[in-house]
Amino acid sequence: MAIRLFDPETEEAYIDGQRVTAAMLDQMEARAMKGVKIPKKERPWLQPGGKSLSGDGSHSPVLRLVVSRDTCDEVARRAKSENMSVSRWLRSAVEEKLAA
Repeated sequence: MAIRLFDPETEEAYIDGQRVTAAMLDQMEARAMKGVKIPKKERPWLQPGGKSLSGDGSHSPVLRLVVSRDTCDEVARRAKSENMSVSRWLRSAVEEKLAA
């Protein structure tokens, strides 16, 4: 059986018509790993986007945003032009707005 890493920020996949999200993957993993003790250093899949943004090692909260196709395309274009993921670019834009 081959294992392939999946990044829900850059790829689309659906289960029963519902788009797979990072939160969904976290829940699936938690159910699959219940009772199984694996050292953290052997679980690289827990950090697809890097370290916890919450600062305490927990999984960072996920926000869902609904926008027009044009807005989505423009965000993706700008993120790519700045060599950033869409998630990282949006996080930066939200943090900039909150700091103003």
